[in-house]
Amino acid sequence: MGAEKMQKDNSDKIGFEKKFFSHSEFATSTVIGAVLLLGIISSALTIVYVGCVPEWKNDAEYSHMGDVCEDIAEVKSKIDMMSIILASNPDFSYSNSLNPSSSAPQLIMSVPFNMGGGDLPLVGPIKSSGTLAVNKDDCKIGIVATVVTPNGSTSRSQLINCGTITYNSQNNYYVDQAFSYENGAIILNQNQVPGQEDQSVMMLYPSIRISKALDDNSTATKYNFTINNIRTFQPYVPPKVISSNRGCSLRLIGINYRDYRSLYEINETVGENLIRLELTVWTEHPAAWEQYFKKITKDANIDSLDYDLECPPEVPFVRLTFPQTNTKGLKGLYVSETVIKAEPGIGLN
Repeated sequence: MGAEKMQKDNSDKIGFEKKFFSHSEFATSTVIGAVLLLGIISSALTIVYVGCVPEWKNDAEYSHMGDVCEDIAEVKSKIDMMSIILASNPDFSYSNSLNPSSSAPQLIMSVPFNMGGGDLPLVGPIKSSGTLAVNKDDCKIGIVATVVTPNGSTSRSQLINCGTITYNSQNNYYVDQAFSYENGAIILNQNQVPGQEDQSVMMLYPSIRISKALDDNSTATKYNFTINNIRTFQPYVPPKVISSNRGCSLRLIGINYRDYRSLYEINETVGENLIRLELTVWTEHPAAWEQYFKKITKDANIDSLDYDLECPPEVPFVRLTFPQTNTKGLKGLYVSETVIKAEPGIGLN
């Protein structure tokens, strides 16, 4: 009996040990499986965040730059509309352009700006940001017309401080871009490194036109120049700059429209003639203006020998001088100015 009992106890002990080791092996395999699963998940997430998220964020910020381009184009569209209204209805011009701080009622429009973007749900919620400023950069236009009279030649000139509206992106992945509205033009610049060559491009054009004039009394082909300048005024010194990754608005107020036709008007019956025009733009983006002047002269069938275009690399200006030959001439010069007050502010309107 004792031997049988001892044998039975040994059998139970061996069975317990087998059962214990079986459970231990199962637990170990479960832990190993969990660790491997976590490793696979971690590797997959790493691949997504390293290989995919930057590309997705780059595409999202590129899309946001497209939205900003539409916003700045809307600025030009509304200012052009205000210019037409002010020119066609003098009752809107309550104040003189020399006193744009007048508190009289004005024509008012607003443009919303999406300052930041490029965010992605879950994987990339951080937005890029941007800055919106009025008159942070300089832009001036100089007009000098040489007139021949019976008493000799004289010059009639103007210098207009056009001002600028600028948006500068602060992207995390996509290349930074700067949009500038100056004197009716919208300019894109992607090379913002100081000291490097200007590579700006004019996306939308200002209100400067060259048209062929009818003149049966001249052997030279004559042209009319029409220039509507946009002067952007803002009351803050130093210029107000809004930096945000959310929304803001730009408030536009139509101040005045001035017609300077009488300044450059000539009387051909007494022997007066326009013989030369010098049009100079001082700007941060001379390359864009240079290409624009080349385009409008080409569109008017004016050969490059008939004008001089100066754009020195060391000085930020571009100057168009017309004419330079006897085969082309200047018939009329029509200059006007629209004054707009621009105020950036937080919040979408």
